[in-house]
Amino acid sequence: MYKTNPYYFNPPMYNNICRTCEIFSCPYCTNSQIITPQLANCTNGGNGNIVNFISILDRNGFIVQEGKLKYIDILQLCSEGIVDNCMGNNVGAPYAVCLLPPAPNQNPSKGQKPPIGYTPDNPNNYPYLVPGFTFKLRPDEAIVLIGETPPHVLYYCFRSYLGFIENKLEKNYSEYIKAGNDYTGFYHLVFASLGDQLNNYNIWTDNTPNGIPGEPYNSSSIIISTADKNINKQIRNALGIAGYSSDIMNDDNIPIELVNMGLEAGKDTFIYMMRFALWADQNAGNQYISNIDKFIKVLRITPKVPHNNLNPWEVPTLKIRETGITEYQVVPNSRNDLDYLRNQIINKYGGTEYNHVDLDLTVAIPDNFNAILRDVNVYGDDRDGVYFKTEDFQLSSDDDFVIVYGINHERTGKAIYSNASFYGAELFNGVAGAFSTVQFPDTALEFFPTGYENAGYYYVYKMARKADEENVVIIPYSTGNPLGKAYGVDNNQDARILFRVYLDKIAMVGPYIFDIIWDQAILFKKSNIL
Repeated sequence: MYKTNPYYFNPPMYNNICRTCEIFSCPYCTNSQIITPQLANCTNGGNGNIVNFISILDRNGFIVQEGKLKYIDILQLCSEGIVDNCMGNNVGAPYAVCLLPPAPNQNPSKGQKPPIGYTPDNPNNYPYLVPGFTFKLRPDEAIVLIGETPPHVLYYCFRSYLGFIENKLEKNYSEYIKAGNDYTGFYHLVFASLGDQLNNYNIWTDNTPNGIPGEPYNSSSIIISTADKNINKQIRNALGIAGYSSDIMNDDNIPIELVNMGLEAGKDTFIYMMRFALWADQNAGNQYISNIDKFIKVLRITPKVPHNNLNPWEVPTLKIRETGITEYQVVPNSRNDLDYLRNQIINKYGGTEYNHVDLDLTVAIPDNFNAILRDVNVYGDDRDGVYFKTEDFQLSSDDDFVIVYGINHERTGKAIYSNASFYGAELFNGVAGAFSTVQFPDTALEFFPTGYENAGYYYVYKMARKADEENVVIIPYSTGNPLGKAYGVDNNQDARILFRVYLDKIAMVGPYIFDIIWDQAILFKKSNIL
């Protein structure tokens, strides 16, 4: 039912007239001082009316500015030098981020229109931000998304993230993604989620009111992101008066104890991101993601008079990953089976022509709150998944390849899908990959005796430069790549493979990383023996 992109990487899905707006805020796409006709005509789910909602907020003492939800092709942006790191993009799983106007009394960045009521000579104005998809928030602000959920897709989600945070004194950030200057403050990227994901298995929509089971696709929904309970209540009341049903309202809460909110230099920045994986209809999915701003409207809502008596959200209790069931219990004889499968793979692909290396594996991304307190970058983590990676390696020639093999985590109940992506280490650019549970089920059957009852638990496929057999994922080059340098990785460059396992079917969050049997990878390098 679910299809994957046949090219195994993220090609451009649109040809936008405004290149700047793909990553920067710009006057053609954001910072509308008035409500545009397009906004007025957007989806009004639950009998609600977005213009009425904004009018109610204005009467209640709020400034409302329109932002934009935008698909980004991070490989293209990196190829063009707009960003210098691809942040571990999940190959074949597109992303969309919110682009927001400046807050009132915040200086605009180059290319941005000023916020409503802006006075450029006011000495109390707050510093501008480097343009991009990160922004600062006052603790009494709200970000509200109103619109239509995607067409049928195996997985979609939304979450607020901690973005760039101020550098700590006397700490070396040379290996971090950095931003800022003397005026804005000096920052490094943490990119950690601020709670569990809102996804298609728990979201409230017209089709799934109050979160009841159903089909949360092509359905009206609202997401309210706040750090303060009182602001959340006021937003919900205004939505209700405007005709929206509380049955489709979802909260994205920011735990204020873990962040440093405000517009001043040195305050944290934030990111709002959606991600999608495995469209039922690829064309419908491409149409949605490339026009996502037509389906979902984004509003930045700021009190005209700052609220000082805050009632902040608590640090949430995160979903428990452990279920008491592990793959070691589900899959009988797994140790012997994996040893047997490895030996069969080496017998098939090794010999005198190739040397092989079993690539070592480590945890790739820790949990979100752990990362915030440890001050490490987790590249837009998602608690619905777990991540582990191989050691870095190189392809020395076009004849070198990697065999990826392991457990089909969907069949054990530990995932709705799992995948592996091939990355260049320097740019952390995902250039090739496969959803093993969907694309390569039963591909280990040839390696086991006919009729072996456990064979269906395993898969095998190749990552290589050329398709010389079935079940091959092609690794594109960087040099000469017509799409751009970040769409490939050349030989003799450090590379790695990162594995993702998404949504334990019982826990409905990513499985506990040591309850699953980790996928494996063997590097085969052409021997120099003549």
